[in-house]
Amino acid sequence: MSFDLSEFLTEGLISSINNGLIPSDLATVYAGNYLAKSMITQAQVTQVSDAITAYKAAQVSADKTAADQAQQIVGK
Repeated sequence: MSFDLSEFLTEGLISSINNGLIPSDLATVYAGNYLAKSMITQAQVTQVSDAITAYKAAQVSADKTAADQAQQIVGK
């Protein structure tokens, strides 16, 4: 079994995004730098981009849910 640096970097970026460890803008910069240095592929950059999009959508949904719950509490 060999170590796959590109997979490690891609999974690390995605995990860091999902756990809120790095902002999505910074993850985009890292992915771009890794791509420029041929450390990851364009397909992996797309995976990171998709993860950012999904994370942002989940945040919007969570914010809306929290706002709806707050409105229900205030309305009672």
